[in-house]
Amino acid sequence: MSFSHTNYQRLQPGQEISTTGEILSYAATIYPDKPGLISGDRYWSFAELDKAANRFANFLHDELTGRDGPVAIMGKNSVEYAVAHFGTARSGRHSVNLHTRATPEELTFSINLTRPALIVADSNCADLINAARAEFREPPIQIEISEGVPDADSSFWQSLKDLPDTPPEIKVDPDSAGTVIFTGGTTGKPKAVLASHRARAISTMAAVEDFQISPDEIGGFSVPFTHAAGLFSWFQPAVLAGCTGVIIPKWDAELFMSLIEQHGISVIFAVPAQLATLLDNPIFKPQRLRSLKRIVFGGAPISRALIERIETVMPWLTCERAFGSSETGHMGAQNRKNRADVYDAYNQPGGRLEIEIFKEPGVPADIGEIGEMATRGPHLMTGYIDDPDAQAGFFKTETTDGDWGWMGDLAEKHDGYYSIVGRSKHMILSGGLNIYPAELEEVLNGHPAVSDCAVIGIEDETWGELPIAAIVSTTSNPDTQAILDHVAENVARYKRVRQIILVETIPRTPAGKIQVHLVQGLCSAAIENSGS
Repeated sequence: MSFSHTNYQRLQPGQEISTTGEILSYAATIYPDKPGLISGDRYWSFAELDKAANRFANFLHDELTGRDGPVAIMGKNSVEYAVAHFGTARSGRHSVNLHTRATPEELTFSINLTRPALIVADSNCADLINAARAEFREPPIQIEISEGVPDADSSFWQSLKDLPDTPPEIKVDPDSAGTVIFTGGTTGKPKAVLASHRARAISTMAAVEDFQISPDEIGGFSVPFTHAAGLFSWFQPAVLAGCTGVIIPKWDAELFMSLIEQHGISVIFAVPAQLATLLDNPIFKPQRLRSLKRIVFGGAPISRALIERIETVMPWLTCERAFGSSETGHMGAQNRKNRADVYDAYNQPGGRLEIEIFKEPGVPADIGEIGEMATRGPHLMTGYIDDPDAQAGFFKTETTDGDWGWMGDLAEKHDGYYSIVGRSKHMILSGGLNIYPAELEEVLNGHPAVSDCAVIGIEDETWGELPIAAIVSTTSNPDTQAILDHVAENVARYKRVRQIILVETIPRTPAGKIQVHLVQGLCSAAIENSGS
């Protein structure tokens, strides 16, 4: 297999995998006694994690006999999450990763769409689940991850007690359903991205190659496993590399610095907002992070100013960037040398997947030209669950043969690499999470003072982007705070609109589509004139 860039790291023969369960099996075979995960004062070797995953797979086989459906996992990063993830992968079922920051309505939608037979959930998610449970069409069996409770007393570990620590005799098809990750939806509903085992195995191998993850490194797991970047771009590759991982259950400046000092964490995957808030925290002391050699950023745009600030304050480390999506998994990487050549440059991937820049379907861009990025190969998602229109849009099946997945990103084509210049799809990336304006516009249009609106993202050094709204009001003096409160009451907190800009009209095309660049101009002018 030939590779088209020079920054990859060749895999060991045993690292060529095709299912999720094999990722942990490889690490347990090569590094059985090495610490695989560290969580608080608990140290789990790769062999111990492997046996626990097998017990979970056997639990599912026994407990869910005669009951169809996947296994939902809902909680912050933990050893239990990892065990449930790999154990489900060995059970013949697929996992559904649920956001802990969902509203009861969003959780109800997700459960009714995916119909899990069982849900593994943090104890701190109990109130949310209870608030939504009455609306579940088929309520799943529930087992709880209890924070701070000894393993012997936890309902999760009690469920696995006395079960075999060898895998069940189930042959997992690499092309069968592996995982579901939720992303935003242009219709106002989240989209459930279903990917096969093989698809995310390819993502995992490509990330190990691109990031050159070494078993000698100690990694930090701070990005939630419910997030495609946290799970597929970082957690799975780190395990396949045999890299000891430290669970960082929540983003807290003191906790983060303490864990780096205590365990000598040398590399982390982070979203830009995490480092921006760390640098701005009055307790931040750079010298406490001396062991940290690399930060890999993903999930949201990161400003040049933030990268330069990080590398100035902590000159002993380097910043790298990852590129990918929920639909594709990991697709490319940027190291410091790439960035020195072209700031937004990412390497072309190795031989596992293909990327092209198209001026239009079937017409590749020439070197130096800008077009829409598309990718094809077995790393692509299987599809969106019960959303044929969105799926047809991603694969452009109405105008193409459907082999390519269209990213919605605009990129300039170079010789051997590409640089991202913008997005053709109107999506806001805030703190590593996708926010789709259509959902917010639908809520805004439900307010009696709003006759028309458009939501856009504005740059923010901390969060990458934040949503603001241009509205045409039904009154001459609308209560903009009441409109902001209306949105905040109807969406998850991270999605709330941060500012209202009053305009006379929303610029639209003859077909009625919002002209985003014109709305951005109106908002920028209004913000500049107000001095905010």
